Amino acid sequence: MADAPRRSNRKPKPTQREVIPAAEPVPAKRKAKDVDPDAHVQHFMLQNPKSRLTKMNISDLINANSWNMLSPDSQSRLAALLPSTAFSSFQPSIGSDHPAATDSMNVDFNVSGTVDPSLFTDSHFLAAAHTFQDHLFSDWLSDAHAEKVRKYEEGIRDGSLAAPWKDEVWERDNEEPITHSSPTRAGEAAELKLVDLAKSSVLRQGDILAYKRHFTNLGILVEKDVIIQKIDARTHSLTVLLEPGTTRDLPVQLLMPGPCDPSEPTRTMTITSPTQLESGLLDVYGVDRTKRPNGNAWKSFTVWRWTGDALETHLAENVRRGGREDHGTLFYLRACHYEDR
Repeated sequence: MADAPRRSNRKPKPTQREVIPAAEPVPAKRKAKDVDPDAHVQHFMLQNPKSRLTKMNISDLINANSWNMLSPDSQSRLAALLPSTAFSSFQPSIGSDHPAATDSMNVDFNVSGTVDPSLFTDSHFLAAAHTFQDHLFSDWLSDAHAEKVRKYEEGIRDGSLAAPWKDEVWERDNEEPITHSSPTRAGEAAELKLVDLAKSSVLRQGDILAYKRHFTNLGILVEKDVIIQKIDARTHSLTVLLEPGTTRDLPVQLLMPGPCDPSEPTRTMTITSPTQLESGLLDVYGVDRTKRPNGNAWKSFTVWRWTGDALETHLAENVRRGGREDHGTLFYLRACHYEDR
């Protein structure tokens, strides 16, 4: 006998009721604010850079005919903004401190008179009207620009902002382009030696080499002059004269033209490079060798030489370096010689 089907003891799943979601409440529309169309048009015309006032001849709008079309009340309110010279009843007067002044000439002017029609064609009035158009076109009359000006003025008063100095503004707006030598040219010019400058007469007998360098680690400024006594014809090495110790200037007899045999305590030094000359000068000056930072000696020496009639003019005068003039540093002269050769 076939087995009868068994009944399941499991409870049937409850039937899920379909739940219809409630409709979301639709927020009520906000009532738009009532905007005065006339006020909107007036705001656009007087503050927006795209206003028609920026593109028209302002004299077509502001003239004697349009003034006469205004109501007496409007004319009175606008007349209060005009200077006394805009009225027909204006009488010129001079100050009481003027010699020709009399009591009868001092008149207290009343602005309640009639506006002179020539005001609207006066060059000063037209210039002011055109300036208004320029400011309107530049967006300087808008509320946003007024807010920027207010914040700027507040910052200037409380110190949080600083107005740029007028010289700095001019230099910023009129900056001249600076041309720099290419690294290749600078490297090639560095191949020239001091003897090359002497061989090419860039350095001459009688030139003064003025040394100046500030040693920040020692807190001292070293200045010392040497004069080229002679240039060797074969090796083009330089023989220079200098004073001992920290003495900067050379004696007067060494500043005269022509060869001069040094006397005590003047010292002699023969060099072939600016670095060698700098090292010797610092030894004479007394700067400790262990406290000398690296530097470019070519930039520390300036060449002084007579030019034109300066020799005859300054020989009889007690002028420093005998009236010689600055010709530039060795670094500059080397670069110029490289470009010119």
